[in-house]
Amino acid sequence: MAETNTLSPTQVAWDAYAEVLRNQREALISHNISSDPMIREQGLYALHSQEATAFNMYMYPRQQYPLFFQQAMPFPVGLSWGMPCPDFLSHQTFINGANTYRVYGNMTANFWSTLQLFKSFWGEGQVEMLANVDFDKIPVKDNGDFEIYLGPNPPPDAKDQYWVKLDPDANNIMLALRETFYDWENDQQMDLHIENLDRSSDAPLYFSETELAERIGKARKFVEYNFQFMMASVNKLIGQAESIHGLPYLNMFFHNDQAARDGGNPLATFVGMTYDLAPDEAIIIDMAPAEARYWSIQLGSVWAQTSDFSYHQSSINGAQAHMDEDGHFRAVLSLTDPEVPNWLDPASIPTGVAMLRFYKYKEVVIPATKKVPLAEVRQHLPESTPTVTPGQRATQLRRRRDASLKRYGL
Repeated sequence: MAETNTLSPTQVAWDAYAEVLRNQREALISHNISSDPMIREQGLYALHSQEATAFNMYMYPRQQYPLFFQQAMPFPVGLSWGMPCPDFLSHQTFINGANTYRVYGNMTANFWSTLQLFKSFWGEGQVEMLANVDFDKIPVKDNGDFEIYLGPNPPPDAKDQYWVKLDPDANNIMLALRETFYDWENDQQMDLHIENLDRSSDAPLYFSETELAERIGKARKFVEYNFQFMMASVNKLIGQAESIHGLPYLNMFFHNDQAARDGGNPLATFVGMTYDLAPDEAIIIDMAPAEARYWSIQLGSVWAQTSDFSYHQSSINGAQAHMDEDGHFRAVLSLTDPEVPNWLDPASIPTGVAMLRFYKYKEVVIPATKKVPLAEVRQHLPESTPTVTPGQRATQLRRRRDASLKRYGL
């Protein structure tokens, strides 16, 4: 009688994952936008980096032994997906809604933070937020200590404790904590910990074959969702429509009010544009005053990879910005340094994305834009705009690099 070779659940899951990656590579290479060699190579790099993130988010975490980790999004110079913010230090972990956890630490000299809890995220193929914690609203002791309880039932002393109710049927809740660094050199990283208060003494660290197969399946769904996210951005860039929201799309900003569906914070709103620059061109960005707890502008690739922000001034936030006498923020996006304070450096990427974030904002501000010859930039800026010399820029970038890398312990 012939012997039947039956694939194990992990083999089946792995083969499905590998097939998705092969199909994504073929789809990316055959896409019209990949006729540009730089954009094609950025896309292929993005495909590889999403595999690292899928492992960190769906293979590595142990819900019974939670640890806040930072390697999922972003990491300086090389790892980025979903257009993360250069001012945020992101911590992720995954927990089981049937257990009780305590998040605690110290936030002395920390500018501001938020904590989102997701019942499901990209690895489940859909986003469902469970709660959003605004650190402006949690009790903090005089010495900066704080604690947050997470669980299906309130803590014994519920009146004096901040509690977030968990769904006991959700066994893979994602925690996404974002620390905001407005003043890169002086804002301090919080002391942050999490503990499982009712873990069973025999809770396993290693996975059964069934669970390993499930985790590989979630990693596959994550890269599927991420690829769809990237391609949606690209298809907007080269789609058939001549305009979006009634405005010409290229080199002009529009309000994106759908970001929360992909995991964006509901306290925030986003304004973005796709830019295209020649070496002798510049885009003047003119934004009226914005009332917000936090705001920033950043650059990235068309594949939603944040541009390097440690060695290049590819982002500017409300604390870093030079404001003109009329209260406006005016920036220059160009491949060459225009010697102005608010230079947005695309890090040699001539076609990419610019994104504004506003958190706890009074109203949405959409900047005006104007493409001009690089040599005529000063004609389109106030006469009082300071000049930044090459020596001053080098000093500024050195301080920026040191402050950025220190945040990551580098």
